[in-house]
Amino acid sequence: MTTYCVALSKGGSTKTTTAAELVAGLARRGRRVLAIDLDQQGNLTMRMGVTPDTEVAGVTADVLTAEVTAREAAIPAPTVPGAQIIAGTNDLIEIDTTLVPDLVTGLRDHLASDGHHWDDIVIDTPPSLAPLTLAGLAAADVVVVSMACEVESFDQIARLEEVIERKISRRIRPGLHISWIVPTRYNGHRTLDKEILEMAQERHPGKVTAAVREGVAVKDAYTCGMPVSVYAPQSNPALDYQVALAPVLAASTGHPATAGASVGE
Repeated sequence: MTTYCVALSKGGSTKTTTAAELVAGLARRGRRVLAIDLDQQGNLTMRMGVTPDTEVAGVTADVLTAEVTAREAAIPAPTVPGAQIIAGTNDLIEIDTTLVPDLVTGLRDHLASDGHHWDDIVIDTPPSLAPLTLAGLAAADVVVVSMACEVESFDQIARLEEVIERKISRRIRPGLHISWIVPTRYNGHRTLDKEILEMAQERHPGKVTAAVREGVAVKDAYTCGMPVSVYAPQSNPALDYQVALAPVLAASTGHPATAGASVGE
């Protein structure tokens, strides 16, 4: 089992879009995949097709407080065949280290005992470096940064590295580090986008995937409750994600990566 955590403290950095594409990509490879939404906004939950009318036995907050197990809370993702989702809801607002003393390590420990029901787990985190994000990182084998091609997103990568090194990798998850950086909202006609992509490649050699172009299909897919590769598989963002995530998935699933040139090259 491989657990992926998509994280960055910058809001609007396309974390949830990338997490949804990881889920969809793994499911298409025949993997039994679980998506865990740690964000109280529930954006990944909605991208998986869950609506307020969807019946659930429990949500992410209930798993963190040990009221239900991950297996009990997981439901089939309505728009991603082969995937399951544990819904993120407003209940996560109340979750802190006072209510759950082992919050940072609890999800890691729970998945160690209950996670064998899935081949892979994808965790989407809130746009912060608060305890809920640390909980996702502590449970991770692979950390994926979704970086919109903006200075603000690029600058937050160093902060995430610092937090992982100081709070997670020393004792909680030894050796954990940022595994991949997925540049998104890329526009090759903008000089700034090219510069940010080059800086990311220079500072993190071997970790930066092909870039993902921006496109209206991403927003439309969210409105319809789908990953963009399910909603519009021939759109530029969907095709770019296929190339960008191929090495990420290949490294963990053992399937060969799909050849393709980076949009940023």
